[in-house]
Amino acid sequence: MVDLSKPIITQQDLITNLRQLGLMPSDTVMVHSSMKAVGNMMGGPNAVMQALLDTLTADGTVMMYVGWENIPDYVGELDAAAQQLFLRHHPPFDPATARATRDHGVLVEVLRTWPGVQRSANPEASIGAVGKQAAWITSDHPLNFGYGAGSPLAKLVETGGKVLMLGAPLDTITLLHHAEALANMPKRTVHYTCPIIRDGQTVWVEIDDYNTGDPHADYEFYEIAEAYLATGRGQTGKVGEAQSYLFDAADLVDFAVRYLEERFGG
Repeated sequence: MVDLSKPIITQQDLITNLRQLGLMPSDTVMVHSSMKAVGNMMGGPNAVMQALLDTLTADGTVMMYVGWENIPDYVGELDAAAQQLFLRHHPPFDPATARATRDHGVLVEVLRTWPGVQRSANPEASIGAVGKQAAWITSDHPLNFGYGAGSPLAKLVETGGKVLMLGAPLDTITLLHHAEALANMPKRTVHYTCPIIRDGQTVWVEIDDYNTGDPHADYEFYEIAEAYLATGRGQTGKVGEAQSYLFDAADLVDFAVRYLEERFGG
């Protein structure tokens, strides 16, 4: 509900702010957001989503990290009886219905359920997209190393896309996982099993990926983003009341790969 005692932010306000920040018609943009940071928004998160689409026009594309709220990637850590229970009964990942990861904000679930949304089939690294390039971006998402080659993140870079931090903290830039995948530096591989639908049946598949779930011992994503901004690159401004940033995806990845290799390569 809009609080009439506070300044009200309209959909048109957001469109104006997004254009001032540098978001252009036909852009492909990966969005991370905080509705609380945006402020007293008339129409709520649906109006924010529509403002993004109106700014980009029919030639643009909005994409977000969706993930899977109920992913059972911990099954291997359970005792034998619990493992058997999960293997027999846990519902499989269904891109059409699996709920978005809650800690990435309410706008992600809005996108997941938006008319015409496309969603990639990697359960943990799942990306949702709406717009002209949505089908291409979300297609053929590798199950193994889902932030690397062939992933929607790689396609965002390939297509000259952007990253919009709409009030979201700089340590949540999912694209930097792609830089980790590309960087020549020591990495730890994690292995887990996950249920998916294959030929109409539930099957548990084995998946390998780089460890991206725990805080890094030697660096945090916000440090990379702040170092990038310190070079004078990226755009900064208010969208609604949210302190926001707009990054060129390819340039940010190139910078992050060099940052990681210079400090941790070998």
